[in-house]
Amino acid sequence: MIKANEKLKIDFQKAKDLVGEHQTILVVSHEYTDGDDLGGILALGEALKGLGKKVRLVAKGGVPDSLLFLPGQNEVLEQLIPEIVAESDLLVTCGCGNQTRPGFDLLAAWSRPILNIDHHHDTKMFGTVNVWDETAAANCELIYLMFMEWGMAITKPIAMALLTGIFTDTGGFRHANVTAQTLEVAAELLRRGGRLDLVSRFTFSQKDLPKLRAWAVAIENARFDSTRGIVYTVITEEDLRKISAGENDLEGVAELLNTIPEAKYSMLLKQRGDEVKGSLRSEAYKGVDVSEIARRFGGGGHKLAAGFKFKGRIERTPEGWKIT
Repeated sequence: MIKANEKLKIDFQKAKDLVGEHQTILVVSHEYTDGDDLGGILALGEALKGLGKKVRLVAKGGVPDSLLFLPGQNEVLEQLIPEIVAESDLLVTCGCGNQTRPGFDLLAAWSRPILNIDHHHDTKMFGTVNVWDETAAANCELIYLMFMEWGMAITKPIAMALLTGIFTDTGGFRHANVTAQTLEVAAELLRRGGRLDLVSRFTFSQKDLPKLRAWAVAIENARFDSTRGIVYTVITEEDLRKISAGENDLEGVAELLNTIPEAKYSMLLKQRGDEVKGSLRSEAYKGVDVSEIARRFGGGGHKLAAGFKFKGRIERTPEGWKIT
């Protein structure tokens, strides 16, 4: 049986006690959620409802198309309204490095208890209780260990959600963050009803025409800076409109660019309203901590996968790309 270390056992017990003290629970992902954090809040929602709790799940930006196969995803709200905040007595955050990461102004003044669950090494420990372990390959791996410590039954929907999180945050078990424990947890989730074939098909293998067009534009715009060892690409909202694609269709581009042998790391810059969002990727053997780069722009994340955003607009000029 897979067991947590002693520090995590203490944190898991604190989390269980905190949950036990509250009845109406708001569970949020970071804004523009991904497989790990959506899988995390879905699994938490299913488990907490099993304990008789009233639960609301919220992820700003909604559920990405590639994750619509997950059981329970239709219960995830895209917007947070004052009524939900007012009635909730516990906030649970998944994959949020700080209290602003969910992207809702309504949570800025939250003063009630918080359970913060995260595996990023730069999380701010803003919770009343913090369940944190940077050695976990994914938040969903951490949540599985917590459920085991709680004696929680792993239903098929929970198994699917957690397996999706682990699979996507490890690049299909290809990244350096995969450990023996990661594979043992994945094996247990398969035994409990997880379907690796479905997870792989919908998250990695299945690409519709808009996604292929988006990747084609990203590759066409890609450039290599040999002095910095970076391969980067830039996508504007106009680029996406021309090919009838959306921001979600760019998922996987940064990872694709990172496969270029000469590159130490990759960067995808894209426009989102009045913000520029950057995604950074690298590999352990390349010796670059992309989270350090992201932090210079107010972002953060993993050493090998990080992101940032700032106010601005991307413009194409005769001299090249410009951010204003």
